[in-house]
Amino acid sequence: MRRAAPILAVLLLAILTACTSGPEDEDAGHTMLTVMVGNDATAAQKGVVEQRLRAMPSVEGVSFEDRKQAYENLRKDSPDLVAEVDPEHMPESFRATVTDPSVAEAIDLIMGTVDGVDSVALIAADVDPRPSRIGLIVRLAPTVTDEQRAAVETAVRALPDVESVEFEDRDAAHERLREQCRGKGDLAALLDRQVVRASLRLQLPLTGGSGLDLPELRGLAGVEAVRLVPTAMI
Repeated sequence: MRRAAPILAVLLLAILTACTSGPEDEDAGHTMLTVMVGNDATAAQKGVVEQRLRAMPSVEGVSFEDRKQAYENLRKDSPDLVAEVDPEHMPESFRATVTDPSVAEAIDLIMGTVDGVDSVALIAADVDPRPSRIGLIVRLAPTVTDEQRAAVETAVRALPDVESVEFEDRDAAHERLREQCRGKGDLAALLDRQVVRASLRLQLPLTGGSGLDLPELRGLAGVEAVRLVPTAMI
């Protein structure tokens, strides 16, 4: 599938660095899922994406955001990024809440394999009161070298007040995710080992500002994705 990489990079950055609003009584373990569809995705593909998302266990509040809505939300939440995008090239997306943190990571990976999907973002819901800490998953690329992994781990351990830094290889991650998916519909069967990645997993204090240099972390060689998640997922 053809990918609008620059636009998606900007939007993923906005999702990672902006606050994500949720109901005040939302459980602190809830996560917000954004499934971006490609600009060349067909109506049939979008229909399948929505159907698959609605069929996922523990997924609620599925809604669709068209290009105009996406641009307006970007202008409101991240005005400094608006100049970098063309409204006509904004991807459409489906938004939803995952209420069970034990399956959120698997749903993220599974939805990324659906035809018509360009990218998926998962981020902890913004709740009141805010938790004191947040989890961070740094997903490594399948081609990451030992040197790149070491550099990423050094950068991770240099983050302020970092705790519980752990490395998880792909086999261990796949086994853990499959175990967490047992009894959750067909999630375990849908989880392809090929889409699972090794990762660094850690916890950080959740301050008033972002407090995290996520753009720099995402730009490191060997890093495929960064996820800000509830600590229950770490």
